[in-house]
Amino acid sequence: MAARPLARAALALALLAPLLSACGHDPAADQAAAQLAYQRGFEAINDGDWLKAEQYLVQAKQAFPNDPYVLLNLGVVAQRLGRFAEARSYYQQVVDKAPDVVPRQVSDPQAAGKSLADLARDDLATLPSE
Repeated sequence: MAARPLARAALALALLAPLLSACGHDPAADQAAAQLAYQRGFEAINDGDWLKAEQYLVQAKQAFPNDPYVLLNLGVVAQRLGRFAEARSYYQQVVDKAPDVVPRQVSDPQAAGKSLADLARDDLATLPSE
């Protein structure tokens, strides 16, 4: 029975795509823009521009609300901006949603081989107690 609602949803999306396209809404372009926003957010983190990083990462989160990379980096930004409860929430989401995701490439050699959840736990441990 569960397949029927999924099939209806897929059909609805298939029917909706041409309408959105006709209105100037291009899902592929939206996804590409979100990926670019994520990349720019990551670059802003590397530059230490936390507010700009947050701006870009929030844009990426709109398209990818459960992406553990976006969530982890939003946690880093929130922590750097002194918003520890928000950082804690982002880090915990990463622990819950991505226990086995291991990044292929990391900028910090100490992070090599660690899962995103491990990295989030490490960051959680650096937060001041509530």
